[in-house]
Amino acid sequence: MNRPIVQWSRALALLFGTSLSIAGAAQAQLTLGDAVGAALAAHPSVSAAAARVDAADGASDAARAARLPGVAIDAGLTRFQEPMIVAPFHSLDFTDPPTFDRTLLQGRIAMAYTLFDGGERSARINGADAAYEATRFGRSATEMSVIEETATAYVNVLSAQAVLDAASAQVRALEEEADRAQRRFDAGTSAELDVLRARATLQEATAQLASAEARVSLSVRSLARLMGVDGASISSDALSDVTATSSSSPTGISQSPVVLQADRAAHAAEARVSQERAGRLPTVQAGAGLLDFGTLDGGHIAEWQAGLQVSWPLFTGGARSAAVRRAQAELTAARSDLDVARLQVAQAVDVAETSVVEADARAEALEVAVVQWEEVARIEALALQAGSGVQGDLLRAQAGLFQARAGNARARYDAVLSRIRLARAQGTLDRSWIDEALEASQ
Repeated sequence: MNRPIVQWSRALALLFGTSLSIAGAAQAQLTLGDAVGAALAAHPSVSAAAARVDAADGASDAARAARLPGVAIDAGLTRFQEPMIVAPFHSLDFTDPPTFDRTLLQGRIAMAYTLFDGGERSARINGADAAYEATRFGRSATEMSVIEETATAYVNVLSAQAVLDAASAQVRALEEEADRAQRRFDAGTSAELDVLRARATLQEATAQLASAEARVSLSVRSLARLMGVDGASISSDALSDVTATSSSSPTGISQSPVVLQADRAAHAAEARVSQERAGRLPTVQAGAGLLDFGTLDGGHIAEWQAGLQVSWPLFTGGARSAAVRRAQAELTAARSDLDVARLQVAQAVDVAETSVVEADARAEALEVAVVQWEEVARIEALALQAGSGVQGDLLRAQAGLFQARAGNARARYDAVLSRIRLARAQGTLDRSWIDEALEASQ
């Protein structure tokens, strides 16, 4: 098999491409695809899953090797207290007595092959192949988990940065209002209450700004940790914005690696039952060998042998029946695990599809709200400058504008994350899906 070679080639290509992406991350925009590629190359769970696939591949090859005959060489040197017959005699001839010596050399080349074992060998191979397929789907599930986790961290940075931008805009607007109130108070055209109110609102906005800055810093460190790089090498400003280009088409749960892994595990359990049941039937083996007998002084004699051997355990004290019952119980559990996996994936698909609709609706509504609050804030500011407005109305408009901008940013990125979760539940989430379903922009 060439599966290990293909896997190593894939890993090297991914690692090489990711290294180039990270090297230029500090100077150029970091895309979601670059972040995902780095995480897949650096995350230990992906390496562990790949190692499990290699181990299962080796077990599959070892089980399949039983289809070929086994050949073994045995040799030994024995020193006896008293002279021992050097070679077995097949007939007694007093005119040519056998040779005796205290030191015997014996060698043997033997070949054995199982002609019939009740299907145990085929069941063992089928089980090993099913286990190998299960680990492959397990690796896919692990990769999808890392992709989702990395994409979530990446989008969290974008969302936190958008909230930070909204908080910064609010602080700038409130600073202007605080300065205006101070100038009017100094000129004697407004009360000190307007200054105090403006300053207090500004302090609240400053606190929101500090919280937004902390969330950006935490999100960047989380993303860097997943990518296996230093957090200082990533700037939130260097991340390319992402938007969903299309909704994932309904594909059900048939492609989900979680379901496919559970399905192959059930097939492996079925093979285990067949393997244990095969123990009730006899085993027939053919064997042949070439034997050599001699001493340190020479006199070697060679002869061949061949034969058939039948083995049929008639009584095992209940061990055979117990092994069959255990295998049947494990099969029942594996089938139940498959049903559980289908239920969980179906629920995840349902939740993700609902989240996509909800996030799209919130984003659309809040986008309109942002435009409206911007107009309200502009009108209130003009009215206040003309002396016909109320300061409280302007401050409420600025707060509403901030909430609308922050909510719109969260909704837009929630829509992206919902599509990512849907793709994972449907089993279509990979690097290609990231490039095709999400559009990166500066």
